[in-house]
Amino acid sequence: MSISADLPISMSLASSKYPEISAPIRSRSRAKPILYPPTKGKPPMKINRISVFEIVTPYPQGYGLSRGRIWTSFESTIVKIGTDAGIVGWGELQTLGGNYLPAFARGAKAAIEELAPHLIGENPLQLDRINYLMDHVLYGHPYAKSPIDMACWDILGKATEMPLCDLLGGRFEGGLDLMCAPTVGSIEEMLAMTAGFRENGFKRMSLKLGGDVAEDVSRIRAILEHAQPGEEYYADCNRGWTRDQALRVMRQIRDLDIYIEQPCASYEDCLAVRRRTDHPMILDEIVDSPEMVMRIIADGAADLVNIKISRVGGLTKARRARDMCVTAGLPMTIQDVGGSGIVQAAIYHLAQSTPQEFRHSVYDPLTVVSDALTDAPIYAQGGGALVEASDRPGLGQEPLPGSSLGDPIAVYG
Repeated sequence: MSISADLPISMSLASSKYPEISAPIRSRSRAKPILYPPTKGKPPMKINRISVFEIVTPYPQGYGLSRGRIWTSFESTIVKIGTDAGIVGWGELQTLGGNYLPAFARGAKAAIEELAPHLIGENPLQLDRINYLMDHVLYGHPYAKSPIDMACWDILGKATEMPLCDLLGGRFEGGLDLMCAPTVGSIEEMLAMTAGFRENGFKRMSLKLGGDVAEDVSRIRAILEHAQPGEEYYADCNRGWTRDQALRVMRQIRDLDIYIEQPCASYEDCLAVRRRTDHPMILDEIVDSPEMVMRIIADGAADLVNIKISRVGGLTKARRARDMCVTAGLPMTIQDVGGSGIVQAAIYHLAQSTPQEFRHSVYDPLTVVSDALTDAPIYAQGGGALVEASDRPGLGQEPLPGSSLGDPIAVYG
């Protein structure tokens, strides 16, 4: 069989098998990739509408992280995907301003505007194809692709009448250990916050620190003096220390049992710090793709990683990253930046489908934002911080009629 020099091998082979594919495919920046010929038989489900909603939630007390970053509101971009089968899926992205991660709400909406026309007519059940197409149309911007991917997973669950944890790998035994994040403040304020979380059953606490060596050491020591048996703490500076500051802090708390979380901004600095301390290291903000997880594993750069669904591009890529960690024996915390009951459900399903020994803790966004928006948010019962994923199909969450969702700000299709 001869192969045309004008065509890639894969396309030449396809042309021989499918005579209707005979002309060379010329590359155009906005063209959809030719993935494979359509299958025969029952017509596939198709996306026929994508609606975008915006919710801004005030947070007047302020949510503070290192280097003086404080946010007094959270902005969510919610995506509703409709299909010709009448099944609807929901997805959500929440951002913290524009200086927490390389992600911001207006950027997400602009990216979805670019992506949406290319997704109309596509089969939402083909998750890898949807992700391949989004990456072909728009390079980067994984956060903006996350709510679309999440909504497609929701559709898949509803179409198969299965909860997402079953589809993401199966429901593993045990409840999900919730973590909390006392925000940066004075020693007295942080002691009060940790005491409040303790009363509600939390045993894993990510202490938000400020970036000043002496103050951060004082905060850590004061809080751990009140630590109770079974509690675990993360010293989380959210990339606020320089390399030398991180080493100075760790030298002064060498006697304490505590994780060090994302001490510096760059991967190289975090790796250098890890190699000079015996504290277990958590990486967070720089875990932005499955490819980065591969690098972390290869370099032995962390003892635990935080997988935030929107940061890596959605549930499809979060599952890939999760599976790499399980294969490498690397524990995780399963999280996202924040959100309503939609994001909560996605976190819980991904965590519930992770073997128990590798899910170190799980983040509940409703510990920060109280408006669940949905009909079945999951709350810890009995004074403990343990939950389980829903057994309803898909995400198991639907926005409540009359909620703060309002009308869409954009509709495509």
